[in-house]
Amino acid sequence: MRDIVGIFASGLCLVHCVLTPVLPALGGLGFLGRFLEEGLLHLALLVPALILALASFPTSCRHHQRHAIMVVGFSGALLLIVALYLTGIWEILVSIVGAGLLIMAHWINRRLILRMAPAD
Repeated sequence: MRDIVGIFASGLCLVHCVLTPVLPALGGLGFLGRFLEEGLLHLALLVPALILALASFPTSCRHHQRHAIMVVGFSGALLLIVALYLTGIWEILVSIVGAGLLIMAHWINRRLILRMAPAD
């Protein structure tokens, strides 16, 4: 279940990263534009993604022994943290890659755990 919620949380980060530069181009400034660029929103999206990564990958990797999943997931999380300190196109690109790596790691992690589950 943690991986599903992790995919959702990382997906929200990804959607935010894509929509933030697109909305002003479409005339979506105003309150929504300011809200999407708010630093607290970045933390509100990042903290759950980090907690879910920490809760999911180490435990799961002990079971399926594919530690590369944890490396990919934590690399994505690290990129999201680094993106907090970047601006402009670099912030967007690093955030998209980081969120994408987290989503991919959660997806593969979930598939590996389901393969190990006993059949009902």
